[in-house]
Amino acid sequence: MIELVIFRTGGVEIGRSSFVPGASDAKSFAPVWSALLRTPEGNILFDTGLHPVHVDRPDATFGPGSLKVVMAKEDAIVARLLSLGVHPDEIAVVVNSHLHFDHAGGNTVREGEDRVRPAFPNGHQSLVVELRETGRVVLCGDAAFTRENLERGEIRAPDEQTAKESLALIRSLVKDDLERVFVSHDAASWSRWKRAPESYR
Repeated sequence: MIELVIFRTGGVEIGRSSFVPGASDAKSFAPVWSALLRTPEGNILFDTGLHPVHVDRPDATFGPGSLKVVMAKEDAIVARLLSLGVHPDEIAVVVNSHLHFDHAGGNTVREGEDRVRPAFPNGHQSLVVELRETGRVVLCGDAAFTRENLERGEIRAPDEQTAKESLALIRSLVKDDLERVFVSHDAASWSRWKRAPESYR
């Protein structure tokens, strides 16, 4: 049986207009999260969150500016895994949705590193998981920042047409049951989800 555990790895304060066309520029908290999949073949980690340098230096990636990073010491990926009884060496596979600093910051944690440079890749992947009790779920990564993106079929993206097609595909995968879609940065959705130590099965 596969078990899905979702846990916070920090957050950012950002205007919703960065996620949804036509939305307000007023800043609000957007969670950053990762997920552990316990499977018969081994542990899978989906995204690694923010680099722990942001605990003491929220501006380590972009410098002072409009994007405020919020991260506590316990949000670091290693700390979160250990709190679940999982040592990093027990992770068989890491799946990165993409390589932005808030999704892949924990991939390489070097002691003494004082600055993290943002990565801007040309690709993205979501993860579809078949759970025995819950059914099919989709871990979106940034294919859908918020539930509103899915409801409206609109999202801020360099290629908005392809992004809209991805939103439609995600909806089709869960037959429009958006409770089984885990979007990347939606505080309202985050408040409704089961989070560690609870799990989806």
